Parts: sequence; structure tokens; C-alpha cells
Amino acid sequence: MPKPFVFNDQNQANSYGFRILTAGISLKRFKNNPMMLDQHYNSTQAVLGKWENVAVDKDLLLGEPVFDIEDKDALKVSGKVERGFINSCSMGITFKPSDLKIIGTELIMEKCELYECSIVAVPSNANSIRLYAEGGELLKDEEIKQLCLALQPIEGETQNLDLNPIHDMKKITLTLAVLTALSFDKATPEVDVDAVEAAVLKLSNENATMSAKLLALETEKDNAAELAIETMVSLAITEGRIPATKKEDFVKLALLNFELAKSTLEGIPAKVTLGDKTVPVVPGAVASKEDFQKLGLDAQLAFKTNSPEEYKKLFNVK
Repeated sequence: MPKPFVFNDQNQANSYGFRILTAGISLKRFKNNPMMLDQHYNSTQAVLGKWENVAVDKDLLLGEPVFDIEDKDALKVSGKVERGFINSCSMGITFKPSDLKIIGTELIMEKCELYECSIVAVPSNANSIRLYAEGGELLKDEEIKQLCLALQPIEGETQNLDLNPIHDMKKITLTLAVLTALSFDKATPEVDVDAVEAAVLKLSNENATMSAKLLALETEKDNAAELAIETMVSLAITEGRIPATKKEDFVKLALLNFELAKSTLEGIPAKVTLGDKTVPVVPGAVASKEDFQKLGLDAQLAFKTNSPEEYKKLFNVK
């Protein structure tokens, strides 16, 4: 069994200085095309293989490499992995800028989508993660740094809380709505700045946690739906309702409309095997070996099974 690679550890900041919540990584797109590239180079020649058994294990996102050993370049990299000279990979992700936030004193990416995952030599350099815009365009290193920098608060600047600030830098007057949201005493609108910052930080952390849990539930739901489709279509192939060549067509149909695919498959007769058949043969109709030979194979077997004594008489079987 291949040793799994660590795609993401949410406790570790990447080279741009932010952490990615593992539960917030969507795998829906990636599972349809689990591409393993060489150093994030988007080319058919740079495809080393694919990833299997991609799953979350506590704070980690893990995956097992399957190399295309028919390709000499992939075989070479595979050998380095097996001998322990390469053990690092790097995610390529798409994201919305709004999902990259300052939470407390940290820069956190709450949600993103796994686009590809590459084998790399040194994951701690600037290419430890590659960021793509939602349209799939690769972001330049300078663009990413500017995005991260734009989120950092300016030293000495107080965030606008939609309310009436007091300029003594110790107290701030809050509206009734904000007092309620932050669970402060509504009768005391003037609150310590430190208390406000602590309450906002608490809400931010709770929001990040809930968002990650929601995305994890959505991903789990998607995975369960994909498993149900795979099971249904595979069973239809096993039962002979459809040929294996039609599997992809019915999987696509089920992704669009599960109930329609289900009713369509159920409406196709299952292929009946010999063991499922009961071929009625009247014993008196088979009076000689010649009569028996005129029967089809199914009927002959049915006669032998259902009329063993008559069969023995015909062929002098003791």
C-alpha cells in the first residue's frame, strides 16, 4: 500500500503566511479528476498519475499516489518516492478572496476548492501552494502577496464597528443592535475596546468553525450521493440491465436527476440467467432420446432436474 501524502495540515501556515482549514476544502471537483501533476505544470506531458483515497483525517487532508508507470518520467519520480527521496506534494486551489480572512491575529482561508495536487521537491518554498482565481487563471505571486497584505490592519487604525466611536482609545459606544450581537449589557452602551475586540474575535472564530463544519457536511452529502449513484449503476450492470459501456452516461444522468436515472434503470428488464429460469417440460412429451434431443438446452436441463426418473429411463442411468 502506498504511503499517503499530506495535502494540507491546517495547523501549518504556508509560505504566504496563511493557514487553510482542512474541513473547508471542497473535493467535489477534484474527485472527478484527481490529477497528479509535476510541479504544478498544467500540461498533459506533466501528468504523473492520479490520487486515490483522498480523505480528511482530523486536521489533515491525505491522498495516496498512483503513478503512471508506463510513462518514463512518471516512473522516475515514482522511484524517488518509493526510495524516500521525495515525500512532498503541493495543492493547487481555487478560492474567493472573501474566504481569506483575518481571525484574531491570524490569516485564515476558511473555504477553497482543490483544483490539482502536484509532486514537488521542496514544499516550503513559494510554490508550496498554487492559487487560482475562480475562473482557473493562475494568480501571480505578487497578486497573492498584495491580497494578503490588503487584509492586514494598518497599525493604529481602529476598525469601524458601525457605531459611534469614543476617541479616548479605551471606551467605545455601541448601538443596541451591536450590544445584542456581542452579548453585552444593553443598558451600558459604553464598552471597553478590549472587551469589544475579544467579543468580535470570539464571534469570528465561531463563524469560521461553523462555516468549516457546514462545508464538511455538504462535502459528506455529495460523497454519499456519489456513492449511491455508483452503487445503483454498478448493480444495473451486474444485473445485465445496461452494458458496462453505458456506465458513464447513466452516472451523468443520475448526477442531473437521480430519480429519473433510477426509474429508467428499473424499467429496463434484468438479464435472466439460466439459474433464474424455470422451463416447463411435460414429461409425457419426451418419450424417446430423439424427443429429448429436439429440446433446447434450457429445456433439457429442466427435464433432467424436474423429471429425474424419466431422464434415467431414457438413458439407462442407474
